[in-house]
Amino acid sequence: MRSIQQILKELATSNENGLPQKAVEQSRQKFGHNSLTPLPREPLWRKFLEKFDEPIIKILLAAALLSILVDLLHADALLGFDTLAVVVVVLGVAFAVPKYRPWAPSCMFGLALICASETVAGGHPSYEGLAVMVAVVLATGVAFASEYKSDREFEALNAHKDSIHVKVTRDGTMSAIPLEQVVVGDLVMLEMGDEIPADGRLAKATELYVDQSLLTGESAAVRKHVRSGEDSADGPEQPTCLYRGTQVVDGLGLMIVTEVGDATMIGQIAQRLSGEDELNKEAGAQPETEQKRVRKKLTISKALTPLQLKLTDLAKLISKVGYVAAGLIFLALLVRGLTRGEIIPSKNVGWLDVARNLLDYVVYTVIIIVVAVPEGLPMSVTVSLALAMRKMTRANSLVRQLVACETIGSATVICSDKTGTLTQNKMQVVRIFCAGQILDRGTSTWKPLDSQSPWPRKGQPLDWLALIAAVNSTANLEEREDGRMAAMGNSTEAALLNWLHENGLEYQNLRLQFPALYHVHFSSERKRMTTVITYGEQLVSLVKGAPEWVLQQSTHYLAEDGSIQPWTEAARAALQSALKAACGQAMRTLAFGFSLLPQGTPVEEDLLHARQEELERGLVFAGFVAIRDPLRTDVKDAVRQCREAGIEVKMITGDNVETARAIALEIGLLDMPDAVVLTSQEFNEQCDEKLKESMPRLRVLARAKPLDKFRIVKLLQEQNHVVAMTGDGTNDAPSLKQADVGLAMGINGTEVAKEASKIVLLDDAFSTIVKAVHWGRSLYENIQRFIQFQLTINVSALTIAFLGPFFNIRPPFTVLQLLWINVIMDTFASIALCSEPPRPGLMKLPPKRKDESILTRSMLITIFSTAGFFIVAMMALLLGMKHSRWFAAGSGNNPDKWEFAPLNIRQVSIFFTVYVLFQVWNQINCRSLTPERSGLSGLLRNPAFMAIASLTLIGQILIITFGGAIFSVEPLGLIDWLELAAMTSIVLIFSEIVRFIRRASKPLAASPG
Repeated sequence: MRSIQQILKELATSNENGLPQKAVEQSRQKFGHNSLTPLPREPLWRKFLEKFDEPIIKILLAAALLSILVDLLHADALLGFDTLAVVVVVLGVAFAVPKYRPWAPSCMFGLALICASETVAGGHPSYEGLAVMVAVVLATGVAFASEYKSDREFEALNAHKDSIHVKVTRDGTMSAIPLEQVVVGDLVMLEMGDEIPADGRLAKATELYVDQSLLTGESAAVRKHVRSGEDSADGPEQPTCLYRGTQVVDGLGLMIVTEVGDATMIGQIAQRLSGEDELNKEAGAQPETEQKRVRKKLTISKALTPLQLKLTDLAKLISKVGYVAAGLIFLALLVRGLTRGEIIPSKNVGWLDVARNLLDYVVYTVIIIVVAVPEGLPMSVTVSLALAMRKMTRANSLVRQLVACETIGSATVICSDKTGTLTQNKMQVVRIFCAGQILDRGTSTWKPLDSQSPWPRKGQPLDWLALIAAVNSTANLEEREDGRMAAMGNSTEAALLNWLHENGLEYQNLRLQFPALYHVHFSSERKRMTTVITYGEQLVSLVKGAPEWVLQQSTHYLAEDGSIQPWTEAARAALQSALKAACGQAMRTLAFGFSLLPQGTPVEEDLLHARQEELERGLVFAGFVAIRDPLRTDVKDAVRQCREAGIEVKMITGDNVETARAIALEIGLLDMPDAVVLTSQEFNEQCDEKLKESMPRLRVLARAKPLDKFRIVKLLQEQNHVVAMTGDGTNDAPSLKQADVGLAMGINGTEVAKEASKIVLLDDAFSTIVKAVHWGRSLYENIQRFIQFQLTINVSALTIAFLGPFFNIRPPFTVLQLLWINVIMDTFASIALCSEPPRPGLMKLPPKRKDESILTRSMLITIFSTAGFFIVAMMALLLGMKHSRWFAAGSGNNPDKWEFAPLNIRQVSIFFTVYVLFQVWNQINCRSLTPERSGLSGLLRNPAFMAIASLTLIGQILIITFGGAIFSVEPLGLIDWLELAAMTSIVLIFSEIVRFIRRASKPLAASPG
């Protein structure tokens, strides 16, 4: 790391005015941009080949390879045996040598391709083997494309995740710029809650503590202080060195940037990282390394969410059922083969034919397993999560952790801050109290500030208020192109600075004239801020904070003539009355005081720090200001929606209890006679058990401290609540981490709070939380829709395949037909059903319990009733085709070695089409999860669903029309298609009748679904 002297020598920067504007581009050209090179990606070809390592894909590859080899032996025995020998040797080496074992599935795929090309070149293509190969390519291709798209989504979110703004001084003017625009030589202002944007050295520091756990792994914050400008020692242990990605947890500082972008320590670590996502591998017992911490910092976690884990377990259970069913189907096929002589060598059936037939049974059974195993289930969650993340980001909720997408939908309690979340964060000083007088904006009592007289002044009350507002502050104002003054830092302080600006008083001049000798930052625990300055020849301690605290610490007050008077009962009563009136009108109050320090008080920072308590005692009360922050226009409606959705809303604010009560009344939080409003003191005087009793009635917690937030989250979670908690300050980080969903403020939140959160509210609005809940609930329902659809096919397909041999007929599905059904089921359906937007009425249902099964009773009734309908309809059609020759007329010639006799190719085409059309209609049915809602409801409002259903139908028409020998089908006429579409649509009528019967059999007061 360069020393400050080196930077000063190479660039014309300074500790006071920062970098000249003309030197910014020079620095950027010489030292580079402040952006990190993206982490190296795993090559796409490797990602694609990894898809062959899935268990189902390996089974399919083995089946394809066996099928192609048997066909090759049948067509050319010599070539077949030669190829078989090569396959055995290659696969033997691949499986035997550990180094090559991961490549074995890819070898199987390559060998199957070579063997398939040999059958095609020999004029005897292995249709079944080729069909399975097509299925493998489809399955791996879809999985690869889905993962690729998901990765791109994550990269886009990562880019957004790091888009923070930095306060820099250039040419003596402070402004907020994007992190990427920071250059070497910039003078960066750091305060509590900031993330350090680049590597650098301290130029100035006041009680600066930095969390360096990203680099060191140590959770304890480290104090940083200034050293000589020639100091060249570097490393996190050096008190003057600051590093990108670490966080300021207390104090203030000015840093001169020495390294940017990849030259920073975090940039160098990132360059050493491999493209593999080590975080998601099972390495629980391994210690967390520097590289892992950096990777975690630079990426959004893609660890499996609880819902994904739950569905993975469900998929395993269904798979086991599928394996058992497939085994029974194989036994049924064996029995049928024995009765028909297909697997007993005879004059007409040679050993190769027996092997061929047995292999057909095996391949058919494997395909049944493929159809039964819901490999699309985890993918449906990924699709839904990606969609939810994208939609939530568009709705101003930046998702930092995937788990938040689903958890927010189950929230039972939302604990919300007031300022900026329930209010607009457009603060304005509207009332001033000083010397016993109330000055209201817009009335004749309002007085302008004196902007002409030189400082220091004799000390009129308004002068002291102006001085404390300007100097005892860390906020800044930035003039935008439209002339508007934008806040940089705390919005309450910015309102005070705007008040000064309106009156022609520039806070920058006062700060330059009266520089801070010592500064104690405001915190939620202290509820106050203190700065020591030299005012004339007198050391003065300037304090602003909660009125009750300032009043308690003050012994005197400032009279109208500027004289310091001891408190009287009348003066205190006037002050208390004015405070109560302002708070009752939902105004935020902030008191000002000062202390004239005795002669001999040291000016050194460390010595003043040792006397901190003395600096804040014996104050002179100068007055208070009342600040109004209008409510957001949509907040009342958002709170009402939460109530209707069964979600409790609790307001946790640092404001005075009267201000908090007035706001709560206005937004409808105190609409019940037994609603409880507590102060932090009252809250902490009660034991946990007593608080748990009153928790359902607790609506407002005033003068709250960060530990109060943490405690309330713990208590609610112990009562099995799913808690969403908002926060903006550094000290809110523990409660944000503890909450099921931590929600950080995107505009006014510190970087520490954002880092601790799972979702960042980009507009800070409470209504955005409600939208996120809506999308979270929709995500859960969409997955339920897909499960309902998937299990309906699983039950019906397995039952039909199992019953067929007992009726002495094999269901006329070819391998490729079954694989097409599987593509419809696992891919198209997951995208169609998981693209459903949030439905009306969803926010009128209660939240899902943590232990609630994703398979509801209503879903099971729908699954088994619809599957039963399919089984009866398809078996009736199959038997009618066999015994009554339904749809037999007009058929073309059956292909050679036709395996579905006595059915002809037309009947097989119709049977296949009927089953697929049933699934197209059933997708519409599965949009409904309860009997109260029709699957047709709002259908046209989801163009994505309509498009995918249309694509499925077009694909089926193309397969029937052009599939020919490959799919064992023949083209159907227009009248056939219309008749089949009308005939299969009866499943919609059947489902509506079932829903009607279910509605009629239970009270109509049930929640709409």
